[in-house]
Amino acid sequence: MPVLKRLFVFLTPYWKTLLLSAVLLIGRAGMELVPPLFQRAIVDGVIGEGDLTRLGPLIAGLVVVYAVQQGVNAADMFIRHALGERFILDLRVRIYAYLQRLSLSFFERTSTGELMSRVTNDVNALEHFVTHGSALTAVDLLRLSGGAVILFVLDWRLALLVLLPVPILAVSLRYFNTRIRPVYRRVRARLGDLNAQLQDSLSGIRVVQSFVQEERELARFTTESENYYRARVEGIRYWAVFFPAMRFVAALGMVIVLAAGSVMVVRGRLSLGTMVAFLSYITSFYQPINRLTEVDNIFQEAIAAGERIFELLDETAEIADAPDAVDLPPLRGEVVFEGVHFRYGSGDKVLHDVNFRMAPGEVVALVGPSGAGKTSIANLLCRFYDPSHGRILVDGYDLRRVKLASLRSQIAVVLQDTFLFNSTVRENLLFGKPDASQEELEAAARAAFAHEFIMALPQGYDTEIGERGVRLSGGQKQRLALARAILADPRILILDEATSSVDAEAEYLIQQALDSVLEGRTALVIAHRLSTIRNADKIIALEEGRIVEVGDHRELMQRGGLYSQLYRRQLELALTEDEAETP
Repeated sequence: MPVLKRLFVFLTPYWKTLLLSAVLLIGRAGMELVPPLFQRAIVDGVIGEGDLTRLGPLIAGLVVVYAVQQGVNAADMFIRHALGERFILDLRVRIYAYLQRLSLSFFERTSTGELMSRVTNDVNALEHFVTHGSALTAVDLLRLSGGAVILFVLDWRLALLVLLPVPILAVSLRYFNTRIRPVYRRVRARLGDLNAQLQDSLSGIRVVQSFVQEERELARFTTESENYYRARVEGIRYWAVFFPAMRFVAALGMVIVLAAGSVMVVRGRLSLGTMVAFLSYITSFYQPINRLTEVDNIFQEAIAAGERIFELLDETAEIADAPDAVDLPPLRGEVVFEGVHFRYGSGDKVLHDVNFRMAPGEVVALVGPSGAGKTSIANLLCRFYDPSHGRILVDGYDLRRVKLASLRSQIAVVLQDTFLFNSTVRENLLFGKPDASQEELEAAARAAFAHEFIMALPQGYDTEIGERGVRLSGGQKQRLALARAILADPRILILDEATSSVDAEAEYLIQQALDSVLEGRTALVIAHRLSTIRNADKIIALEEGRIVEVGDHRELMQRGGLYSQLYRRQLELALTEDEAETP
């Protein structure tokens, strides 16, 4: 479906407002056609015949017409702009809601800055289309058709002369469209690139400053800004030439009519009043044509922005509820991987025939070198992705046959790279349970050994923690993330290397919290520091996407396989570091 047609479909929920606007537009167009008739009557009836008795009523009528005209204009402007703002509000919310449903793979291949540009800049570009483009097109078409009828009624010979420039204008407009549309596509794309670079650079400002790369990032930003500038200037170059040229062609039509009309008035074939009215209606005829070319420019921008928006809305979620999906009942916590193979997109396979079972309440640890597939298993259990082959069962339910919300509401994840929102401690914790009471918040924080440091913050639970929790230490962020997970009271808990990036004291506190939190819950622990999973019920060692060992700590140490090698290597490294620190 063409973009403009889809945009108009999006406007159908506002049909009542559009109908009212249409009535006002018809009234506006009709009122604009009336003043020249008064002008004709004044010139022929008052000036031509010297009858001043008719002047007062005609002037009074003209004032009333202008007053009503501006009143209609005011109402029309308010309604159209209010409609435009409501439209972009609803569209922006609709896009954001749709983004929330897209699969994780989409966000991994699309930059945040690019998405921000589509949700903000591209949507804003449509506001001008709604408030000006569609309305001005309607009113100008009415003025154009009404003006043409009156011109032919006044004098058909001059009316034909008025039409002479129209074919030139039409052909020129078609040529302009073919040139300007790809330019506006580039403008929207360059703006997306600029926003993506800005978001990337500002998000990584600590790294930029740490490596003294401010000049490099400035150069990157300048390059993207110049690309956007060049795309914009290219568009400006087209319409800066096109619009004046169209006005010149229209002016030539006016000159031709003025010359021919003057001859007709002098020879007595046309009254002076009719000539004055005719010239006024020519303005009413050519002005809409000129403005329609400018409105077309608005349409081309809207098409370019709309293409990017609909490209987003046409994305299909790779992970979605099946038509026959069912709600999961409260889980016991059994997890089974049966013959699971997996690859990201068209890349190499990262999991090969993975089979294991987690009993309800069991703590299972995944170990292995980087890239072994540990995080991929966690992603599959949350159903951020589906296996290429095989299946995953939770309490006997195939994950492909259950509703995502009912699955994820019973799973909590604590990641190595903790994400906290730019908000208060309280609002971050409430992600785990939005309706939690203060007592529940504090209980979860105490269980995560976080309550004490929270109360030491300036406003306690209402302290703003900054973007990604920048005002907290790594250990504090991890304990907040753990408290958030505890508040959700999940049946299955996934800990993705939750203690790998904190100091020894923070690790000790987090480990204490985990010991109490894991009790009675099924837990999948991705371990970097193997000393933290010695008490796991089961340890699964992975290498190149394959399970190579399964057992508890003692069994695997006795076998002398991969787990034993990794454990002894970490132990030796820790001893070496201790010796180096000993004076």
